[in-house]
Amino acid sequence: ITPPPASARARQSAGPVQPAKPATSPPPSDQLQTAAAGSAAPALSFAALTPATPAQLEAAVNDAIQASYAQVPNRPGESRHDLNRRLHNQPLEGSSLPQGKGVHYDGSDIVVIAFEGTGAFEPRTAPIMQDATQRLAAQGLSLPPSSPSLHYTTHMALKAHQGKEVNWSGLAAGPLNSLLQDPTLADQTQWLSFPSEEFEALSNPNAFQDVSFKQVLREAVGSTVGETPGINSALIALLEIQKQARAQGKNPQFVVVSHSSGGRSAVKFLEKAKQISGPDGQALKFPVVMTIDPVREAHEALAEAFKELVYKGTEHQANRVRGWFDALPLIEVKPQKVYPPLVRHRPQPESLYAPSNAGKFLSFYQRKDTEGLKMEPHFGIQGSPVKGATNHEIKDVGSAGHGEITYHPTVTGAFVTALKGLLK
Repeated sequence: ITPPPASARARQSAGPVQPAKPATSPPPSDQLQTAAAGSAAPALSFAALTPATPAQLEAAVNDAIQASYAQVPNRPGESRHDLNRRLHNQPLEGSSLPQGKGVHYDGSDIVVIAFEGTGAFEPRTAPIMQDATQRLAAQGLSLPPSSPSLHYTTHMALKAHQGKEVNWSGLAAGPLNSLLQDPTLADQTQWLSFPSEEFEALSNPNAFQDVSFKQVLREAVGSTVGETPGINSALIALLEIQKQARAQGKNPQFVVVSHSSGGRSAVKFLEKAKQISGPDGQALKFPVVMTIDPVREAHEALAEAFKELVYKGTEHQANRVRGWFDALPLIEVKPQKVYPPLVRHRPQPESLYAPSNAGKFLSFYQRKDTEGLKMEPHFGIQGSPVKGATNHEIKDVGSAGHGEITYHPTVTGAFVTALKGLLK
């Protein structure tokens, strides 16, 4: 099987690219490089790309959304895991590569396995962002260097298309958005997103009402033995990509990136991946692993937050008693400050550590967040260090630091730099 030319590879992970509505005049012919014989489209010179205007970006995103729903329509009652798998199985239109039943490898040199945080996974977000980037490139355009970002435009357009709120993705807002702003990385990297929640009730604010006790019990057993849909789907994708890559004579490098509860998913994934061999017959190595504000499994972190809520209630009651004594003559008992409930920053090496098959392991955390998932009741989420990783504390974030850290320049810069190092 002959792999497609490099300029076409990144398009495949987002699905067949239908002709986009021209938002500007096509680039001059001298700005086009001649594509390899048999390629689906001419390869654009990266130096020729012009930053898109907000209107051009919005048009590309809307075209990508229309194509996504046309090629992979929703199915009643389908799980987010099955939809994600179908979205991953979209070869380039006209490509000689066959369309199988699983994840489609697009020939990239880097494959990113991304584990989203709690309530952050939206199956269509990443494929649409990648497709929109390729639609712009086909017009000689690159992503705008500043606001509005591709992720923000995609998030708002998906919300309008579905007529309801959609999950906000920290990994898409930060690492993926930054990756796609670099044309070379965008062309050489395939991104696959997976959810981290081990209980479907935590997948979005409205999911709890649709979950039965039998399902919760089954998921509790799965979590205990390490059999979870998101991690298993990522392992299956890894095996399928390996098989396709070997058939093409390719040897992609696999990178793992995660946010929040995805940090624990990344550790579990890497432990299970020790059973998978690389081209040399040895255990497959992951040259770059990156966690952003990692915490325990979502249900474990939420249990911790609710315990904190109970403690804070006790502290408030104690302050009420102190107030009664303070009101008495000649007695001064000032109320004590009650800090917000938190998923706390602390070492937890039994859960968050660097497995032996991880190469460079970068981890970033913050200790400023008090808003967490911005749900009622309010509690903060502050990431923990990862044993064996190179840990960095990001201090210049605000009360929404658990989300802000994902697109902090230090974090996204480290991610892009690490990927570029793999292409050398």
